[in-house]
Amino acid sequence: MRTPYAQPILDRSCGRYITARSLLLALFLGGWPSAHGQDKNPPVPSRPGTMVTDPGLIADAVDTDTSRTATGTLNVSLTLHSTLDSTKKPKPSVIRVGESTQKVPKEARKAFERGLKLKENNESGKALDSLSRAIELYPEYFQALTERGDLYVLQRKLTEAAADFAWALKIYDRYGPALRGSGYCKLEKKEFVQAIGDFERSISVEPDNANTYLLLGIANLELDRREPAREALQKALSFSNPTMPRAHIYLANLYALEHHYVQAADEIHKYLEADPGSANAGEMRKMEAQWRARAAIP
Repeated sequence: MRTPYAQPILDRSCGRYITARSLLLALFLGGWPSAHGQDKNPPVPSRPGTMVTDPGLIADAVDTDTSRTATGTLNVSLTLHSTLDSTKKPKPSVIRVGESTQKVPKEARKAFERGLKLKENNESGKALDSLSRAIELYPEYFQALTERGDLYVLQRKLTEAAADFAWALKIYDRYGPALRGSGYCKLEKKEFVQAIGDFERSISVEPDNANTYLLLGIANLELDRREPAREALQKALSFSNPTMPRAHIYLANLYALEHHYVQAADEIHKYLEADPGSANAGEMRKMEAQWRARAAIP
């Protein structure tokens, strides 16, 4: 059964569009949907609400198999948190009120830290057990709940993920990663207005997370709110060393919807400059050329 989704997004196969939902998991995980063939003519985006794609395909950004159709990675190895270069040490996080007042038992903290290490090593089963143990020992452990929610997203268990994010937010309603995860689950359920609310709240407490702006832009695209989508996508790209150059793809799609083919081609070019080694670079170059040719037609 095929289910309609809203906003069409440029597929890596050059000449096909998929919905924003299909790329969500790839964002979360960091991958791309599988190719669906090529069109001979330059693609023209359709109006929101007219596209269809296979249901249940989700993936955000972590290095995982993205051969499944849309959303196999809106990501890759689906991490709701910012992806960091493994060679760089993350900057110390600001300790917020909700965290500073925690009294985490020693064994719970050990289980949590062990779960994080296992998660980083892609041992998701063991990581899930450790995080669940941490929560069992300390039910108010909203960080562990959020990390477990991330793992559930990776496993495409969105009901369980949403429950963990909701539980975490009941404990501390200003935890950015939990808000982002909650918004992601709502985005997958096509609850776009509610997803936007979560993303905006996440940004209010974590204003420097490019991923959240990218997801916010996608949610707005799903509702055909083009200006808010444009602002969010451009903001995602405004950070130094952006982790999501694919935001250029979404912007290109937006410009093409408005028949601004020169700007659409320019965004594809920027994507290629940001990720020259991309597996789909050849197709993207063809797409850029097609849109420039389209722009030259009177």
